Amino acid sequence: MSELDSLSLLEFEALDTSFAGSTLNQWMWCIIFISIGLFLSKLIYKLFSIITLKFTQRTKTQIDDKLVEHAKHPFIFMVVLIAFYIGLHRLSLKEEFFSVLDNLYVGLMTINVTWFLSGVVHVIMDEIVKKKVNIELHILNVLHRVLVYVVWGMGIVIALNNVGYDVSAMIAGLGIGGLALAMAAQDSVSNFFGGFTIYTDHPFKVGDRIRIGGNVGDVFEIGLRSFRMKTLDGTVVVIPNSQAVSQVIENISNEAARKIKLQLGLTYDTTPEQMRKAIEILNDLKKQHDDIITEEGSATFNSYGDFSLNILFIYYIRKNRDYFAVQSDINMAILEKFNEAGLNFAFPTQTIYTVANS
Repeated sequence: MSELDSLSLLEFEALDTSFAGSTLNQWMWCIIFISIGLFLSKLIYKLFSIITLKFTQRTKTQIDDKLVEHAKHPFIFMVVLIAFYIGLHRLSLKEEFFSVLDNLYVGLMTINVTWFLSGVVHVIMDEIVKKKVNIELHILNVLHRVLVYVVWGMGIVIALNNVGYDVSAMIAGLGIGGLALAMAAQDSVSNFFGGFTIYTDHPFKVGDRIRIGGNVGDVFEIGLRSFRMKTLDGTVVVIPNSQAVSQVIENISNEAARKIKLQLGLTYDTTPEQMRKAIEILNDLKKQHDDIITEEGSATFNSYGDFSLNILFIYYIRKNRDYFAVQSDINMAILEKFNEAGLNFAFPTQTIYTVANS
């Protein structure tokens, strides 16, 4: 036998060498199949995308484009799973291993299908329901989340059942532990029903300015457990939904007008004629400003203070006006008109009388 033939024989014998129950030849084919699968997964998807793109570009809707985009990762994962499944089946291992492998393969495939279906739910909700159904956005967002949770919950249960896990025993166990879980999650449950109350009773919606528990701000997100509002100071406050049921909520955005109460104090040397003039100036200002409701409000000489004669000026700013700007305009006009009329604002004063000793 020649030296070349001897070398070839040694190579074949090496390929037949057993390692972990399988020959090197079988391990080599296993690795080849897995490598080909990893390479082909993205290549096949690119070809698939190019072909489908020609059809999706002809349609006016974005639904098909979004579906193709959402199918990318589940498709790649599916090809990789098939490659691993075929490659591992090239090995000569125990039947128990292949039994576990088959169950695991079916379970992962089920999760992969669930992954794709959750993407379909996202596309349907974003491109169809939210654009064509006339329901408030925060309610649709909650419905969106619930549907995704339902799809994933069903997918995980089916996957566990396919793997061989006793799902009925798990459900029975959940039923037995349900009471303990409910006791431990009272706050979460109350927050959930508080959120349900917000969606059905509509005390406020996203974009409304509210006052609750000493906090005033604009609501920008309503979730299942809590809602978030940005205060006038610029900070974000997270409030549990249960407080929307247990506390008084003032919806500032729903008010017909903003009531402003302004207390003015004039010095005690003000004459009755000057006091009437001051009240007349205030009533005229209310009529002259377009952002103020002229039919409402009043200006009255309401009290004698410790160091001032007090006038209570009440006026109402129309809805959707810049409240701070209107108040600034009114205050500036009062200062100008009172100065022109010679009306003096009071400030804290104290008169001390002394008695000289004789």
